[in-house]
Amino acid sequence: MFPTEKDFELARVLVNHSVKVEPREKVLITVSEDGMPLGKAVFLEVLKKGAYPLFDIEVPSMSYGFYKQANDWQLSYIPEEIVKTKVAWADAYIRIYSEFNSRELSQIDPARMAIRAKLSRPLMDPMIDSERWVLTYYPTAAMAQEAGVSLEWLREFYFNSCLVDYEKMGHELNSLEKIMDGGSEIHVVGKMTDLHVNIKGRLAEACSGECNIPDGECFLAPVTDGVNGEVYFELPTLAYGKEVSGIHLEFKNGKVINASAERGDEALQKMLNTDPGARYLGEFAIGANYNIKQAMLNTLFDEKIGGTIHMALGRAYKSKRGGGENESAIHWDIVKDMRTEGSTLTIDGKEILKNGKLLI
Repeated sequence: MFPTEKDFELARVLVNHSVKVEPREKVLITVSEDGMPLGKAVFLEVLKKGAYPLFDIEVPSMSYGFYKQANDWQLSYIPEEIVKTKVAWADAYIRIYSEFNSRELSQIDPARMAIRAKLSRPLMDPMIDSERWVLTYYPTAAMAQEAGVSLEWLREFYFNSCLVDYEKMGHELNSLEKIMDGGSEIHVVGKMTDLHVNIKGRLAEACSGECNIPDGECFLAPVTDGVNGEVYFELPTLAYGKEVSGIHLEFKNGKVINASAERGDEALQKMLNTDPGARYLGEFAIGANYNIKQAMLNTLFDEKIGGTIHMALGRAYKSKRGGGENESAIHWDIVKDMRTEGSTLTIDGKEILKNGKLLI
């Protein structure tokens, strides 16, 4: 499992562009076995910068066994000292996730996973709020099977999606950021969709390779009680290892008051019932990576598809740009395809997205 030239090229993006490692900084690299080619490349690139890399090894295949066998004390116990120490130790965080089995936890009661999410999420918030972190999903056979493609095709797709000119992308998305900054209301029209989103006073964040790879979006946190209407999400997603598709949500004063899914409705309802904040939006975003054209049943990729929008139920980021006040143990992104005929997004009456094409 040696790094390829593509691995090293992407490692330089993660180290130099995404988290901007400086000499004598400490970098925590979270990686599992299948992601080791990229992990090794990142490790070496961090050393070249004169910084100190440390591997934090994940074993995703153990998750099922834990949730199946853990008693109540084990389920609710989080080694806070260890987690806090790791988060406090690092100046920058690079996570390379490799999917062992996206349905690994589909037979586990979501309530058991929600218990740990509520306890562990606050411990990770300082890392998320630091903005010195980046996440990527490394291609695996499991990920290829989930997407219905070959592993060889997936690897080519992955590097084509990730290795883009992020400097150019950032320049282009700055124009969209300014429009969203000055806007008061977003209006989305499409299939089973007529949604009004209050964004007055919010600041948007143009994302071009800082926290996600691949990247390409501009997002903000809506005014928490300022979302009204209905929205339908064409692209499927996963919740607690179960596929959820055909999601239809109705909002009143920011809160989801009616929700249904054509598939996976039980998982949807459990997600919404995680806590009070799970029924409010923490994020509204426009996808702008036009190198990504096909949905992969992987949110990190699907939410970046050029000509889509996505919304996250739950926690808002706390940064000045893109941030809001909504609190929750979840941050669950759901993607709507705006490339269909008749789909439009306007900001204060001005067309910004029409049939999947950005008009800026």
